[in-house]
Amino acid sequence: MPSLLETLKYAFVQSDSVGKSIVVLLAVFSAWAWMIIFCKASDILRMRAGCRKFSRVYTRVKSPIGVGQQLADLTGPLKDICAAGIGELFEICRIGQESQALFYRYCQLPRSLSEKEIEKIRSTMNSQVNQQIVALESDLGILGTLVTVSPFLGLFGTVWGVMATFIAISLTGRPDLSAIAPGISGALLTTVAGLVVAIPALVANNLYNNLVQTTCLEMDNFVTDFIASLQLEETVKPSAKPVAARETSPAATTAEA
Repeated sequence: MPSLLETLKYAFVQSDSVGKSIVVLLAVFSAWAWMIIFCKASDILRMRAGCRKFSRVYTRVKSPIGVGQQLADLTGPLKDICAAGIGELFEICRIGQESQALFYRYCQLPRSLSEKEIEKIRSTMNSQVNQQIVALESDLGILGTLVTVSPFLGLFGTVWGVMATFIAISLTGRPDLSAIAPGISGALLTTVAGLVVAIPALVANNLYNNLVQTTCLEMDNFVTDFIASLQLEETVKPSAKPVAARETSPAATTAEA
């Protein structure tokens, strides 16, 4: 009983130039597919870990303003979406770099936001969501193409090899098994090669697409929750502003003394 390596080598040697070219091309496709599988696995696992950590922090803080203070320690798409929303909030409320620490400290809006301002923040966050989706789905289209093309390419090689074998039989006049078997084995090798590429690529593609869909749902839910929580945030009371000014103004303390 020949080993697997010997069987594959024999079938490859018995193939014609078209069959050998298809097998080599499918080997390149296989290497390409596995490279995408490993790279996307690393990216998606890191992204999922970042989403879980962000969700824990956001659940503990329970404030879209409060979580902004901890963005430097977080990663992942939810962090980028939150940063986009808070950045837009700073721009709308005209909160400069020097005022952000005080803003985070009190976790209060300087004023109420209008509906148009809320929609502008939502639009900015949704734009960031779309960018994250594009990044998440990168290379998955290539993986899906390899899943579709590889079996058909293998089938083409098989049909070509069988056709060439029967033409050779008709030309030589030897319809015995010893004349048919080598050509058929070489032809069937392309089908095996096509399935070797398609099966792992199909499994990985389905798994990654499910994870991407789950992440997209989390991102949409976060945007909705962020906007709803932002609308419920308290604003700084006008009477509190002079108190804050007296607390931070040495001149006022000297005058009172």
